[in-house]
Amino acid sequence: MKVLFIRFSSLGDVLLTTPIIRTFCTHFQNAEIHFLTKKQFAPLLEYNPFIDTLISFDSENESMLQLIIRLQKEHYTHIIDLHDKLRSALIKRFVRGKVFTYKKKHNYRKKLLKDHELKPISSTVDLYASVLEKFALSLDEKKLDFFLPENEEAIAASFLSSDKKIIVTISPGTSWHTKQYPTEYYKKLIRNLLDNHDVKIVLLGTEQEKNLTTELAAVSETKILNLCGRISLIESAVIIKHSDLFISGDCGPMHIAAAFEVPQIAIFGPTHPKLGFAPLNPNAKVLTLDLDCSPCTLHGNKQCPKSHFKCMMNLSPDMVISELSL
Repeated sequence: MKVLFIRFSSLGDVLLTTPIIRTFCTHFQNAEIHFLTKKQFAPLLEYNPFIDTLISFDSENESMLQLIIRLQKEHYTHIIDLHDKLRSALIKRFVRGKVFTYKKKHNYRKKLLKDHELKPISSTVDLYASVLEKFALSLDEKKLDFFLPENEEAIAASFLSSDKKIIVTISPGTSWHTKQYPTEYYKKLIRNLLDNHDVKIVLLGTEQEKNLTTELAAVSETKILNLCGRISLIESAVIIKHSDLFISGDCGPMHIAAAFEVPQIAIFGPTHPKLGFAPLNPNAKVLTLDLDCSPCTLHGNKQCPKSHFKCMMNLSPDMVISELSL
């Protein structure tokens, strides 16, 4: 059995496939497992022992035709599509192998945006797990996997001092502006942490989020370490794992914290946990306001459809502060 799993993006979605991979490999121990994802997300699975071959797709340097030709040479027996979009459809069309596609429930999620009384989706992992049913398997557990390199401790020590301060890591950016907790609210939250606790604040994010984290880092010149855009995905994951608390909006790093079961606060605005994207973490506190207009989007909007942005503006810093356990 030679199996190709497909999930191109994004950070959180790729991590949410890991319980499926683990369950499948536990039951089919002799299967050869390949996983296809975009180059920027490959580090998430680089050290995963359940994957024999990690296939990285760089769309800037490789066409879909070239990728398909590369995959055709592998002679897969099974193709498991956990993405179900155009790119994966092309692969299923032109690469041989018995095809299995997860039950996406995209239309049901859209209905949830209009009818908030419908039954919530417990987790995207449950949707991915629908492919396991076709192999007469059931999910072992929902816990996410993120395996780190052997020099993990050295990586952590190179960034985090040994002065025994409480490490609070914040990833303030999100893929959509409306999913981002207001900058001024983050500033108030950071000031409260610095004034009332013996903490060191670490800021993480992408190159595109540097302006945001630079503004937040200005709250304190000595107690905030701004690593936004300066370190790799693996290094960011190590820092998150070694944190005492992780705070973010609905974003990819939220799921990294969940994988390590780090105490975390996840702030949801226009999106909502009922859509299946809540962190799978027993140590997570999910903050959201159950407004009549929320959720209004699956993944984020450029602006609030009602122009009031109450889902974030009414979620005050004091509400977040009340959830702190340091």
